[in-house]
Order: sequence, then structure tokens, then C-alpha cells
Amino acid sequence: MKRLPPSMRHRKRYIAFRLIGLSNPTPEKRESEKKELAQKLMENLISLFGEIGSTNSGVWVEYFDGKCGIVRCHRDALEKVKIALTLIDEINNQKVLPLIIGVSGTIKRCKIKYLEVCRNANTTDGL
Repeated sequence: MKRLPPSMRHRKRYIAFRLIGLSNPTPEKRESEKKELAQKLMENLISLFGEIGSTNSGVWVEYFDGKCGIVRCHRDALEKVKIALTLIDEINNQKVLPLIIGVSGTIKRCKIKYLEVCRNANTTDGL
């Protein structure tokens, strides 16, 4: 498969986020929460910006551990994805409050800079 030249590829951004209000799930439940998170994110994108506005966003949930996660998107759709992410209010019938921790250009830097901070936070979450 031929790769596109750098000028034709979409530049990506990685959004680190934290969900306040979710209990610590089992690994099986964590996977279902990841799927529901992706579904709610796409539903919000489509309802806010329409199908045409959301198709070129390149949204993908890269990582989710039940509390913190990383969403990948195209650089041009960064603001749209951030808005749609913050409007998620419920996952698996639990009220949640999404907080965007930060945005990075590489997934490695996003994990180092933002997810380590999220994991080391010793606060109790609840709504």
C-alpha cells in the first residue's frame, strides 16, 4: 500500500480527557464503556455539525481505562471534537462529566504529559 506524501496526509491531534463520575469497571465492562463513549461522541458530532461536518473528523478512541482516555481526530476538526466530547453526559446509565486535560500532536507525548497526571490524581470522583 502506497503512503501519501506528508503534504496530503491529515495531521492528527490527540485529546486527553478524564470522565468524572464513572466507577472503576471490570475489563469486560471497560470495553463496553469504550464502545459507548465512541458511539456517544459520534452521535454528538452528527447532531451538532451534521453528517458532512462530522465525516472528515477522523475520530477514534485510542485509549480508555475507565476514567481517563485519549481521542484521536484530524487537526481541522479539533474544536468540533472537543465540543462533542464535553457534551457527553451519560455512559452505561451513569452520569459523567468529561474534562479535557490537554491536546497533543503525538500520542506518546499525550500519554506522558497528560495521562500520567490523570492516573496520579488521588481525588475521589463523584457527581
